[in-house]
Amino acid sequence: MGSLYSNRQYRLVLAVLFFTLLLFNVFTVTKLPIRDAAFMTMEWTQYATIFLLGYLMQKKSFFLLSFKPFYLGIGLFAGVYIVLHFLSGRLDVSSDLTHVLLVIIFVFALAHIKWEDKHITLFAIISVGLLLLFLIQWMSAGFPTFQFQSYTRNSNIFGVFVAVLVYFPVAAFKNSPLRYRIYFSVGILVALLLVYASSTRGALLLLFVAFGARIILKFSRRAFFFLFHAVMLFNMIFLLVYGWLAKKPLFIALNDWSLETFGKQIFSGRQHIWEPGISYGFENPLFGHFIGILPEDYIPDTHYVHAHNQYLQIFLESGLVGFACFLLLLFGIWKVYQRGLDSALVHWAACFYLGILLYQSVEISMFFNIQSIGLLQWLIISTGLGAGIAKKQVYKTFGRLED
Repeated sequence: MGSLYSNRQYRLVLAVLFFTLLLFNVFTVTKLPIRDAAFMTMEWTQYATIFLLGYLMQKKSFFLLSFKPFYLGIGLFAGVYIVLHFLSGRLDVSSDLTHVLLVIIFVFALAHIKWEDKHITLFAIISVGLLLLFLIQWMSAGFPTFQFQSYTRNSNIFGVFVAVLVYFPVAAFKNSPLRYRIYFSVGILVALLLVYASSTRGALLLLFVAFGARIILKFSRRAFFFLFHAVMLFNMIFLLVYGWLAKKPLFIALNDWSLETFGKQIFSGRQHIWEPGISYGFENPLFGHFIGILPEDYIPDTHYVHAHNQYLQIFLESGLVGFACFLLLLFGIWKVYQRGLDSALVHWAACFYLGILLYQSVEISMFFNIQSIGLLQWLIISTGLGAGIAKKQVYKTFGRLED
């Protein structure tokens, strides 16, 4: 009994250290002197998950019956990316493929961790503490209400970082004692204030979708299931019509009004990337061009450094074949969630998953760009998958059934 207790405490300490490391990695998107150190620890984080994967394989914590859709999606996506990289003939430039595969290993390993309420509670305590530090900094800066960015490179990065931190106190709230609920409530309110002060519309949309999805889940699981389809359909339509709408007189007038009233345009300029990007993608629609493609590869003399749309990026890199496998991976995750919605961790992870998917329609974070934020987003997604193990779902490990 004592050995079991010490083992649980050991896992708890490791989980907190891992989460702290992920937070430290966010210094990669700042201009502070420790930025280089954060890049180094972020690389360590990804390589460490390879060892974690090996440990989990040794413990035989794989082949969960309820994970079949996830296994199929992630296996096909990784396999297609490897094959297409070899077909592209760019074998001398494999760093981008390596990066994608490391993220896939990160997700695969974390999905098989037995995430428990106590893990998320500790993550929530740390997250709220960090949010309170941001609040103090915001107050010392004179209570700015427009594009507050803290120590990050820009306000958009800060806004989405804060939005990601909201997940942990929200997910831990139900199963926490009253004193923690009060503390978490303060943290959630502070986070909403900071997201507003950052003027980050993508982060606001993420939270709006997450909380809106939770309301729908409360009334109908069937309607909640179809939210994935609605979000993905919106993402595709939004990508295709955004540039067209930006040229219409009505929307030009709305754009000018938004700029004059709120200091931000409705159309942020992404149409200048997405239209040529879609056209370039259809030059090789089935298999795409190559992994890690940048706007400079299809837009002459551009100042844009990435496509600002995860789905367009996948299409450009791997064509319709890779894009279909990516959708299968996303849907596979969604299918796994549906089997554990009675758990607070699972249903909040599912809600934030929808918000993250919508966020990917205006930014890139899952594999490239703001990688440190992306790893935190994948952590959220993975806690929802791994929480099912902690709830003792029946699973198959190398040929036998266990509780």
